[in-house]
Amino acid sequence: MREILFRGKKVIDLEWVEGFYLREAGHLIKELPSAVTTPTHLVYAETVGQYTGLCDKNGKKVFIER
Repeated sequence: MREILFRGKKVIDLEWVEGFYLREAGHLIKELPSAVTTPTHLVYAETVGQYTGLCDKNGKKVFIER
């Protein structure tokens, strides 16, 4: 089964963060939103990309921006 994963740049410090994306809220979360303590990060919507399931020759995950 393919891993569903997103990546985006945080608004606060422009660092990349990976997780699940909540489009309506503009947040990227590290785990499923089942717990109140799940860390969330506000990201720029134009930087969000989805993981392709592939890695490059260095083993780094490949993301496609939407």
